[in-house]
Amino acid sequence: MRYKDLFNKKRLKVEIAETPSTVEKGLMFRKHLDADSGMLFKFNKPRELRFWGVNTYIPLSIAFVSPDNKIVKITDIKPLSEKVVSSEEDCNVAIEANLDYFEKNKIGVGSKINVITENDDSIYVIFPID
Repeated sequence: MRYKDLFNKKRLKVEIAETPSTVEKGLMFRKHLDADSGMLFKFNKPRELRFWGVNTYIPLSIAFVSPDNKIVKITDIKPLSEKVVSSEEDCNVAIEANLDYFEKNKIGVGSKINVITENDDSIYVIFPID
């Protein structure tokens, strides 16, 4: 992606969860998440992904992403909920953000994502803006 192409995109600053312990913990026990921040979960092999809100105090929306970097499902996770939400198809990435982040930013199923690292080592998920 060229730098000038970033101006017509929405950026979500993310932490990366890719080890078993960071994936298991995710955003648990946090009381706040900045407006344009979230967590990206990376998995080595595509599979049906499952998440829940146990020990999570922040209401979240989660986007499930297929191996071709397209969002295939967006759903919500209620705080402290034991209800499992699932990608329902094989995915290798999930992105958690504040509740309704995707809807408010007109990011939907079929949106393609890119992940970039800036010079200060900040990591962003880049979404197209229609």
